This record gives sequence, C-alpha cells and structure tokens, in this order.
Amino acid sequence: MPVADRGAGLGDDRAVSGGGGEAVLAPATRVRRPNDVVQLLTAAAGLALIVLLTLTTPDAVDTLDRTVPTVVRDPLRTLFSVASVAASLAVLAVLATVAVDAARHRRAALVQALVAGLLGLLLGAVAERSGDAAGGVVADVLTGPRDDAALVPVVATIAFLVGADLQRRRRWRAPARWVVLAALVCGVALGNLTMQGAVAAVLLGAVAGLAVRLAAGVSPARPGDDVLRAELARAGVVVTALEVTEQHAGLVRLTGSDEEGPVCVTVVDPDGRGLPLVRRAGRMLRFRAAVVGRPSLSQRGDLERETSSKALAAAAGVPVPPVVALLAVGPALVLVERPLPGTPLTEAGDGAEAGLAAAFAALRRLHAVGLAHGALTPDSVLLDADGAAGFRDLRAAQPAAGELQRDLDTVALLVGGATVVGAAAAVAALQADRTPGPTPARVPALLQPVALPAAVRRAVRGTELLAELRRALAGPDGTVAAAPRLERFSVRTILTVAASTVAAVLLASQLSQVSVVDELRRADPLWLLVALGGSALTYVGAALALIPFVPVALSLGRTTLVQVSSAWLTLVTPPTVGHVGINIRYLQRAGLAVGAAAASVAVSQVATVAATVLLLLVVGWASGVSASRLSLVPSGEVLLVLLGAVAVVGLLLAVAPARRLLVSRLEPLLRQSLPQLLATATEPRRLATALGGILLQNAGYVLALDASLRAFDASLALPTVIGVYLVSSAVGSVAPTPGGLGAVEAALLGGLTATGVPVSAALAAVLAFRTVTFWLPAPVGWVAFVRLQSRRYI
Repeated sequence: MPVADRGAGLGDDRAVSGGGGEAVLAPATRVRRPNDVVQLLTAAAGLALIVLLTLTTPDAVDTLDRTVPTVVRDPLRTLFSVASVAASLAVLAVLATVAVDAARHRRAALVQALVAGLLGLLLGAVAERSGDAAGGVVADVLTGPRDDAALVPVVATIAFLVGADLQRRRRWRAPARWVVLAALVCGVALGNLTMQGAVAAVLLGAVAGLAVRLAAGVSPARPGDDVLRAELARAGVVVTALEVTEQHAGLVRLTGSDEEGPVCVTVVDPDGRGLPLVRRAGRMLRFRAAVVGRPSLSQRGDLERETSSKALAAAAGVPVPPVVALLAVGPALVLVERPLPGTPLTEAGDGAEAGLAAAFAALRRLHAVGLAHGALTPDSVLLDADGAAGFRDLRAAQPAAGELQRDLDTVALLVGGATVVGAAAAVAALQADRTPGPTPARVPALLQPVALPAAVRRAVRGTELLAELRRALAGPDGTVAAAPRLERFSVRTILTVAASTVAAVLLASQLSQVSVVDELRRADPLWLLVALGGSALTYVGAALALIPFVPVALSLGRTTLVQVSSAWLTLVTPPTVGHVGINIRYLQRAGLAVGAAAASVAVSQVATVAATVLLLLVVGWASGVSASRLSLVPSGEVLLVLLGAVAVVGLLLAVAPARRLLVSRLEPLLRQSLPQLLATATEPRRLATALGGILLQNAGYVLALDASLRAFDASLALPTVIGVYLVSSAVGSVAPTPGGLGAVEAALLGGLTATGVPVSAALAAVLAFRTVTFWLPAPVGWVAFVRLQSRRYI
C-alpha cells in the first residue's frame, strides 16, 4: 500500500494539476469553513462577556487591572520602550511579508486581508469613541488612555492577519503570533494597553477578520479532480473521470474506474472540521468511554483509523474493501480503495438466514483480533457467491475495542438481521457455529434503542421486535441480566439540570434579602418534633400500602423497616427507583418469584398513584366549595381547571401518535397489575388496609409540612396544604435527581409563596420539612439497610 506526500502548494488560490510532472493551473472555487463559524461565535461571545463584566462589575475589573503593574522606572522602562519599538517594526515586517506572499500566490487572500484590516480600523475607532462616551472603567480599562492608545493598531493588525487566512501558510503563522504577542506584552507593560483591553482588542480584530473570511470564503484545501487523477496515476491507478457520490463538511467520496475495475476515492481536508468535531465531542460527552472507545476528533484521524482497521480485518480473513493507497495531497488526505463485490443482506432473499449466520461468524473473527465494527446495519453486510460474508465499510471501526463495544456490535447485527429474517431466525443465526455455551449475558440486556445504530433504531421503532428478541434470549427462568449503563447523561437529565439552574438563579435573586438564619433561630421545637413524627408515619403507611397486594404473609414491623431503608437509597437514586428495587428484593427473599414480586410492587404503585390523584381531585373540589353559599358545587376556577385537564386528556387521546404512546406505556402495566387489583377489591379487608396505608402515608407528609409551617408562625388551610404537598410530590416523582432533590424544594417554595406565605417563612419551612422527611431518615435508613442485609431479608 503506497503512501505519498505531494502537492504542498495546493492550499493556494490556484491549484497545480496535471500528470507526468507537468503543472497546469486550475482555478479553485472558494468555500466557507464551519470551523470559522465556531471561531467567530466564540470570539464574539468572549468579547461580549468582557464588555458585560466591565459594565456590571466595574470595581472588580478595576481591581484586576491594578494587579498588573505598569513599568514606570528606568532603566526597565527604557528597556521595554526599545523592545516595543523592535516589536512594532517586527509586526510591520510580518504584515508586509504576508502581503507580498499573498500578492504572489494568493491574490484573493490579499484583497480579503486588506478589507479585514480596514474593517478592523473602523471597529477599533468606533470602540475608542464608544469608550470615550461611556467613560469610567470602560475608558480606563478597555479602550485605554487617549494620549498613547494602541487599541486601533492592534485591532487592525489582528484583523489583517486573520483575514489573510494563514491556516495553511505555516511559515508565516508562527512568526506572526510571536511578534504580535511581544508587541502586546510591551504595550501592557508600558501602559498603552491594559490586560483586559489587549484581550478585547484581539477578540475584536478576530471578529473583523473572521467576518470578512466568512463573507468572501477561503481557498479550498481539497484538491481538484485533475490533481486527484494525477496523484492516482502516480499510485498506479489511472482513471478517466471521477464522480461525486457523497459529500459532507470536509469529506467527499468519489467513484471512478480503471482497467481493473471500480475505484472508490475518499478525500478529507481541514476545511470542514468544525461540525464533525462538535458531533464527535457531543457523542463522547453523552456516552461512556466504554461505548465510544477513543474516537478521533478529526476526519483525517478517522480515515487513518479506517485504513488500519481494514488492514487488520483483512489479516483476520474478513472480506472488506481492499485499500490501494493512502495519499497526502497538500493538506488533504486521500484514501483509494476498491469496492467489495457482493449482495447486501437485505437483498439476499432465501439465502438471508445462512448469510446472517455467516455475518456473525465474520464478526466473531473481527472481534477475535480486537476490532469492533461500530455501525453494523443489514446494508453493511455483503454476501459473495459462495455465501461468505464481508462488510461494506469500516468507517466507524474501533481497534483494541473493549468487551462492551464488541457486545454492542453483536446486538446491532442481531437486531438488524432480525428486521430481515425475523427474531427466531436471527437468534438461531447468532447461536450457530459458536463455541458451546450460553449467549453472553449482556446481549439481552443491551436490546435497547440507545444501543443501536440510528438506521437500525429507526427500523425497529414502533415494533415489538426488541421484546421478541429478549424473550428468545432470556435464561431458563426468564431473567435477564441488568443492563449496563451506556450514557453518561440522558437528555432528560441535561434538561432537568438546565431547568434547575435557571430556577436556582431566579430563586437566589428573590431571596437575596431574606435572612433564613434568623427564621431558623426562632423555630418552635415542639412543632418540629410533630413534623418528625409525621415523617415516621409515612413509612408505616408505605408498608400498609404494600402488604395487601402481596400473596404471602409479611410482618408489618419488618416491612416498615424495609421502607425506612429505602430512605437511604433515595440519596443515590431517582425518587421511585430505589424504593421499587428494594421492595422487589424484599419480596424475593420472602419467597416470591421475580415476576410475582415485580407485579406486587407494580400493583402497589398503581394503587398509590390512583388514590393520590383521586385525593388531589377531592382536595381541589373541597378548596373551591364555599360554605357561605350553602352549596357543594366547587368554584368556577376549580371547575375550569378540571375541564382543562379533561380537555388535555381528550386531545392526547385524539392524536394517534400520543394515543399509541400512552397505550404502549400503560397497557403492560395494567395487564400486569389489574388481576391483583381486582382480587384485592373483592376482599374489603385488604382493600381497606391498602387505602388506609395510602392515606396514612400522605397524611404523614401533610402533617410534617403543616407542622413545619406552624414552627415558623405560618399556617394555611388544610386543603391548601394537601394540595401544595401533592403537587410538589408529583413534581419530585418525575425529576431524575436523587429523591427529587431541588425539584421538590422549588415546587414547595413556589406553592407556599403563591398561597400567601412570606418568602422567609416559606423557605425555612421547606428546609425543615425536607430535613425531617429526606435528610434525617437517611442515616436511620442506612442502619436499617445494613441490619436487613445481615439477616438476609433483602
């Protein structure tokens, strides 16, 4: 595989082309780099931040400015003055050199640089006049002193250099940076610029230069077709024409043919590196390192990795497109390969099942040499005339892949193959010709949409294929291993954190004048003890709400202790996750199978939610009833809210996608819990116990909240307290933070202040309520958790 480095001057406005060593000048179109957009936005944001900080915190900016001393004594000042003159002459020399070089080789870049310099002069002058008009710290710090200001020259110089586009003129880029830095240091030391003013001037010049660069475009780094054909000819591949088949930012794929057959050419250049970098960085932030491995952040690195992966796959005996050459043509990298012949798995017809088994065998050979494919779909599998399977490309391949990445490959091929041959045949193909033993335990657990390539995920959306595959791969007892964590942060978590941050900022602005410490000091300890007692009642209620739905006898004391131990788990899990998990484990230890234990807990949860919603409706009705009217009809506001809720539910049911989503989410839960609910309803004693437990649990929380309010000389009508608690509980139950942390506090504080409680008293009451219901039970729950574990009850 020959590797060459030719065409060092292909980044100019005119590209060298031709074959046989002769040069032919060909005009090149101009392009706009996504990376320039990112740099422009970054520079503009930085400049805006500096100006905003100067306007909003002038004292801090002035203090920071005074920390950078100005040289006032000789001989040091004389030394800096001489250095400043030398640096200024060096800057002029660099500017002249860049201009001459651009005039000789890049005339369009010279015009672009001159326009950028003129725009920099204009913006610098406007900035100086704006600083004079603003006065104060803006004039003293940002725009500098008027007697010997250096703002305008700095802005114009930076704009000229940025507009000249020195990205591919490395011989001038480094000297330009050093002489400009030296001039800035001398300017700050002599007092012609402040440190903040120097940064602002550089950013303003960058904004001017980048704006002109984006408006006019830059010379493309990608070589023209003539250059490509000449370089291919030197590599022994003579093609008459190349046709573009795929094009993205910074990447283009072309096809042609020579005397041996079709040829595929992939060209990457640094012009479009901005958007791919953002996508790759986003994927690295979203998924764990065990899922994405160590992906390259550049398309050039991706192409180099793809080439090495194909060599590794060929060594393992897996058919992949053979690589002909990897060429460096100026700043661009060119991969030359021949396409792999064969029939896609999706078009294999009757041979699809055997082809899928061959694909699993080929995938196992890839995995044996430590290579993960990374983007397996049915279309990426090709079958030759003998039934052997190969892979169309290895663009997302990962050498030295971990076990989880290899398992994700298996899952992707299993699900993608199942869309072609069906679930049963896909599982049979997975298990064919493999070493004796069960399927890896994590494969069924990884059958989740987030683990699949985008094309496969779209193909199975709205189907039951994943559920069918899970059933086919489940163990003899129907259990599936726990799913490994794939994502670092889910979209829901990111949105919640963002919303919580905004709420915290708004709350902090409102509470800046509130003395919470004074409020806490005057708290009534007796009411705080009552609140603690209410918190204790909630655990008894939770135990009573669970026991009636379990088909085996349970001890009330032990079940209450299990509910207390869940208070420890809420510190590290979302609100209902830890509670449900520990109850299922407890019921398993009590003799129930996994399915029966999960069903019992699900029934308890459904009954709790239904009773809580009913209680909320009753409280809403009761809060609107007016005794003065001698009527049991609630107020118009309450009726309006109820009618609005009914209308929203009706609209959701009328929209087909929303209706299907509700049915898909609720039907399995109802199918699992409805029989036990009906069985409980036929036994009045069990039903009364369950309803009593649910009411006791809610009553405990309401008592704790009401007592917390009274501890700080605040009170509300009982229906209002119940309504505020139920709404905040609903908000906390959907928040992904441990124990609904942050969401519950915000909901409680908003509800209490909206109903007339002073902000200081409401904040103190919320803190007391969360202390007795969330923080204080946690250490007690840990002790209970350890005790239950030691006695093997959980």
